[in-house]
Amino acid sequence: MLPLTGLPMRFVTYTPPPPLGRFVRLLWYYAAPELPDLLERVLPSGAMSLLINLAEDELRWYDGAAEHGAADGDPPAPARCHRLSGIAVCGAHAEHFAIDTAEQRAIVGAELSPGGAAPFFGPDAAALGGAHVSLDALWGREAALVRERVLEAKTPEERLRALESALASRLLRPRAPLERDPSVDFALAAFADPSRAWTVADVTGQLGMSSKRFIRSFTERVGLTPKRYCRVQRFQQAVSAIERGERVSWAGVAAACGYYDQAHFIHDFRAFAGLTPTEYVTRRRERNHVPLDG
Repeated sequence: MLPLTGLPMRFVTYTPPPPLGRFVRLLWYYAAPELPDLLERVLPSGAMSLLINLAEDELRWYDGAAEHGAADGDPPAPARCHRLSGIAVCGAHAEHFAIDTAEQRAIVGAELSPGGAAPFFGPDAAALGGAHVSLDALWGREAALVRERVLEAKTPEERLRALESALASRLLRPRAPLERDPSVDFALAAFADPSRAWTVADVTGQLGMSSKRFIRSFTERVGLTPKRYCRVQRFQQAVSAIERGERVSWAGVAAACGYYDQAHFIHDFRAFAGLTPTEYVTRRRERNHVPLDG
């Protein structure tokens, strides 16, 4: 258990051991009671998460949220609000969306490892890419019971343990798919290899699979196509370079992250973030979170 404390914010993380740790990368608790009430853009990470709002039994997300109108001086475009129950799943995304920070003042979450959703969602895991879904649509009444157990816990650490227990119990169900797909795991490791820029053709050649079969299997397990996943991970490498607080050379970041040139890097960054890298640096609140104007 690793507490990262600071007033008024508190952030606590926990990495579960195996067997749960083979499927869940991180459990976390976040509390920021003085967070201002505004819309905030969340940038894509390629990860799937389970979220529990501790303050109210609802989670809201927004699409169509813009900081400015089509022309200078126009008001921001209105955001469409989507309402979910207080415990929900956010699938792996390759697009940014907005959240209501009023709800983020007390929240518990589980970040699943890529390709780790099957034990918890079974065949439904394949349809969760790019989606936001109330957990009761997948788990029925059990979803509300999980949220109640987490709410009953007294400390952040106890709340994370309660969520860990709920997720671990899913692994004990009859016919739970506890084996990860070895071809997908090979691809994930290959795509993360900084010493070589693996392509889908490289991976399928090593696996002896057809491209069509591999892409289908990867997409079903991860929620993004291999090409889209790699682009998001390259974008996140750039975000990591920014967050390390180093003196930023955009040409250097572009080269280090495997972009063809600086222009390609800035174009790709803006496609995922809706902002240039310089705008992200000056406006971010924390990693992957940018307050919206208006």
